[in-house]
Amino acid sequence: MNYTQENIRNLLICGHGGAGKTSFAEALLYYTKGTERLGRTEDGTTVCDFDAEEIRRKSSLSLAVAPVEYSGTKLNLIDVPGLFDFELGIHEGIAAADGVVICVSARDGLEVGSKKAYDLACAHKKPAMVYVSKIDVENADFYKVFEALKSEFGPSVCPVVVPVEQAGGRVYINLIRMEAYTYVNGVARTVPMPSFGHRLDGLVEAMSEAVAETDETLMEKFFSGEAFTQEELQNGVRAGIKAGTITPVFCGSSTRLEGIDALAHYMKHLMPSPAEAAPARGLDENGNEAECVCDAAGSLAVYVFKTVADPFVGKLSYVKVLSGVLKADSPLVNARTGESEKLGKLLFVRGKKQTDTDSVSAG
Repeated sequence: MNYTQENIRNLLICGHGGAGKTSFAEALLYYTKGTERLGRTEDGTTVCDFDAEEIRRKSSLSLAVAPVEYSGTKLNLIDVPGLFDFELGIHEGIAAADGVVICVSARDGLEVGSKKAYDLACAHKKPAMVYVSKIDVENADFYKVFEALKSEFGPSVCPVVVPVEQAGGRVYINLIRMEAYTYVNGVARTVPMPSFGHRLDGLVEAMSEAVAETDETLMEKFFSGEAFTQEELQNGVRAGIKAGTITPVFCGSSTRLEGIDALAHYMKHLMPSPAEAAPARGLDENGNEAECVCDAAGSLAVYVFKTVADPFVGKLSYVKVLSGVLKADSPLVNARTGESEKLGKLLFVRGKKQTDTDSVSAG
């Protein structure tokens, strides 16, 4: 199915090696019924790690694409390696993405690969959000990671979903909605707000302060001591993400499907569509700098961000359609060489699975 540019999110999933990027993509696929079973990197059964060497190493070695269909929106997940020997993948993916999701392990903390991912997002002016993964594993400490994020990246770090450990089990608090949830077999259930004392007040204050920075009216309301509404918080976080002044933080367990529903919801509602993202920039035929606005009705412009030799298909190029509509018989000129390019067939890919399509629209 082809989605319009307003209903697409192109998201780079990145972070340090072992931070849970591929497991997060797998959880989103399973949660949205894109797969029938939840794959595991340990078993070599994930959608994104399909190469024989990746299965053997239990780690991503190259970029993989996994579209997720959620609530009328297509989330194009671009899963890239965290190992430094294969960091070409993150540089390939950042150019195709309109937003970045940085995975940080709640057990291992903020590591250099996640810092580099954040710096790359800033350098390319891509909005970013942080997913603190592996909340359920032994020695996981969300608040230690959160403080490290605040210390490293500053006041832009904004908590949205946080965990509370209780005698009866783990509770997740959504600070925008001010609601609490537990999960049973991956399904969220609303529960009474747990007693969290001054820490909850501090987290709400941190989020409110970050939101206040996005708008003068909200700033005045913040200093008057008035609480923001749910709509003001969500709109403020969204505006801050787009402006690069807010980096929201979420948490969960990919293997238990905890927090994945909230991530899917806010990836749709907070991250920009290709239509809202900054226009692509490049050089025109005269060598002058030019902008390419994402518009299906515009002239055809396509960006190739990765090419591989597929043993069954032949040369396979991963492309992002910046403008216009790409069809198999579309006349194309290679901007680098000036030569005409002839296409074979068009495919949508999900890991190694390929689905034929007649056209690919802008975004």
